[in-house]
Amino acid sequence: MKKILLLIAIMGFVKVNAQDRVFNYTYQSGVLNKGQKEIEIWSTLASGRDNFYRSIKHRMEYEVGLGGKLQTSFYLNYRYSKSIVEENGIQSLKNDVDYSFSNEWKLKLSDPVANRIGSALYFEYTLAPGETEIEGKIILDKQIGNFTHAFNLVGEYEFEKEFKPDGTRIKTENERELKVELNYGLSYRIKNNLSVGVEAMNQNQIAESKWENSVLTLGPCISYSTNGFWVNLTVMPQIANLKGGGLELNEHERLQTRLIFSYVF
Repeated sequence: MKKILLLIAIMGFVKVNAQDRVFNYTYQSGVLNKGQKEIEIWSTLASGRDNFYRSIKHRMEYEVGLGGKLQTSFYLNYRYSKSIVEENGIQSLKNDVDYSFSNEWKLKLSDPVANRIGSALYFEYTLAPGETEIEGKIILDKQIGNFTHAFNLVGEYEFEKEFKPDGTRIKTENERELKVELNYGLSYRIKNNLSVGVEAMNQNQIAESKWENSVLTLGPCISYSTNGFWVNLTVMPQIANLKGGGLELNEHERLQTRLIFSYVF
């Protein structure tokens, strides 16, 4: 009887702690167990462009483990930004508010501890009033002792409608953009529930078959987890625009900071 109770306790502990993640921008291969659920709250603060710019984006995520190493998630997204824009030499203050819905599917293929390398496939679509995004990821990770490595190859295709005044009518234009992103995370576990590390992200934008920029950001991350709850913080300053030199401060920010906290139940 004691052995059965001990086995149940161990299984309960593994279930509660199965989905701890130590990065914010770089995904790991782990998925929730069947029937397990998780609530995640994301907040990303971005600031610093050629003119004044600041935005904050929130995501509320509800994850469900489906079994068979598959999970799905549903997101409600909200973004608010304030910026100074310039047109024909005239500056004006611009406020933007965006709402959208996202759905994610993630399939684990191998484990970062039991197998030579952990791996997973990821698919997400986002629907907004004037925009649709489709995103895919190849996720690789490996845990060696107290070190965790993770690498993502990301592709995102965006369809957006632009609305412009044209006399007494509103003219619509369709814009398409491809984004290719490389993410890498390295973390070291100081204690069972505390890890520190670094994340790197290289974002590439391709519009009208033209490679516009290749932005590199790099910064520290910290992760803490306990009893089914975890919280991560990553600070990502822009390091360089690898295509063109200097910093790219037209469509990218000088600094991003992301906080995610979660409860598994």
